[in-house]
Amino acid sequence: MKQRKLKSYVLPTLYVIILMLVFGAVSLVSSFMKKNTNYLYSVDVLGEEETQTVVDTQDNFTNEEVPRGIIKPFTSEKVQIAKTFYDIKGTPEEQQNSLINFQNTYMKNTGVLYNSNEEFEVMTILDGTVISVKEDEILGNVVEVEHNDNLRTVYYSITPSVKVGDVLSQGEIVGIASTNKISESKYNLLMEVYCNGTLLNPEEFYNMDLSTIIN
Repeated sequence: MKQRKLKSYVLPTLYVIILMLVFGAVSLVSSFMKKNTNYLYSVDVLGEEETQTVVDTQDNFTNEEVPRGIIKPFTSEKVQIAKTFYDIKGTPEEQQNSLINFQNTYMKNTGVLYNSNEEFEVMTILDGTVISVKEDEILGNVVEVEHNDNLRTVYYSITPSVKVGDVLSQGEIVGIASTNKISESKYNLLMEVYCNGTLLNPEEFYNMDLSTIIN
C-alpha cells in the first residue's frame, strides 16, 4: 500500500491551530478567575478591612495631624457686636466704642459684648473643662472654661446648662444668651479670653494659630 506524505504546509497549520486553542483556553480561565477574585475582594476586603482603615485614617487626621481651629461661641447670624474689646493701641474712636457705661461710670470692655433680638445658644469655642459657674450682680450668670494650663474663656450674661467639672467638646452648649445690667438687649453674651493671664481680643483670637496657644 502506498503511503501518502503530508504536504509541507499542513503541520505548521496544525501547530498554529493547536496554539490558538491552548491560548484561548488559558485566557478564558484567567478571565474567569480574575472576575471571581475581584468579587471576593470587594465583598470581604472592602466590606470589612478597608472600612476600618478609612475610620482609622479619619481619626488620626482629625485628632493628630490637623488640629481643629477655634470657632465662635455662637452660630446664629442674628448676633451682632454691641461693644468691642478695649485696645490700648486702638484709635480714640475705637476706644470710645469699647467703653461700657454703667450708672454714669465708664468701664473699659475686657471682652466682646454680643447681643441679638432673638434668643441664641452659647457654645464653647474649644474643648475644655468647666471650672466655675457663678452669678455676677452686674453681668449675670458666668461660666468659666479651662482649655489648658495657659488658656481659658469666660462666658457672661447667659443661662447656664453646665456645671463645674463638666468636660466639654468644642461646640458644646454652655448656656443660652440672657440679660445683664449693661445692655438693654434681652439676649446677650459677654465673652473674655485669657491666655497666660493676659486678656485677648476674642474677635482676633478666633483667627489665631491654635498650635501656638495650645502647645
